[in-house]
Amino acid sequence: MVSADSILQAYSQALEALHRKSWSKAAELFETVVENSDLPEVRERARQYLAACRLQEAKSGPAGREETEEADPYLRAVYEKNRGDLSAALALCRQGGKDQKDERFAYLAASIHAVEERTEEAAQVLSRAVELSSKNRIHAFHDPDFAALRGNPSFRHLFGLA
Repeated sequence: MVSADSILQAYSQALEALHRKSWSKAAELFETVVENSDLPEVRERARQYLAACRLQEAKSGPAGREETEEADPYLRAVYEKNRGDLSAALALCRQGGKDQKDERFAYLAASIHAVEERTEEAAQVLSRAVELSSKNRIHAFHDPDFAALRGNPSFRHLFGLA
C-alpha cells in the first residue's frame, strides 16, 4: 500500500512536470496517483490532468501532429476544461450530439454545467450520463465539481442518495 504522503508528493511532482510541459513524466506520475490514491478529489483531478497530458503527448507524438483537430475529441474537451476554456470544452462535448450519445461527453458536459453553477442543466446532463453508464453515478458522487448538486435535496437521487 502506498502512503498518502507519497501520493500527494507524486501529485505535486506531476503538476511540476505538467508546468514544465514534460507530458510523459506528468502522465506517468498522474497514473500513479489515479491508481493508488484513496482521496477521491485528488484521484479525479489526477484523472483529468492525465487526460490532458495524453492529449499533449498525442499532439507532439511521433507524427509530430500540431493540430488538436487530429487528437481525440474527448481529450481535447478535457484539455479545454482543464485550461479554463469551459465554453470551448462544452462546444466540443455538444458537437454532433456527443453529449447525448457518449457517456464520457455527457459526464464532462454535466461537470462543466456544475462548475458554472447551472444546476438544472448539470442535473439534466448528469442524468443522461448515468443512463448511458451507471458508473458515472459513482464518479459524480466523488467528483468535487458536483458538490453543490450533491448538497441540493432536489438532485440527491442522481448520486444514489435518499
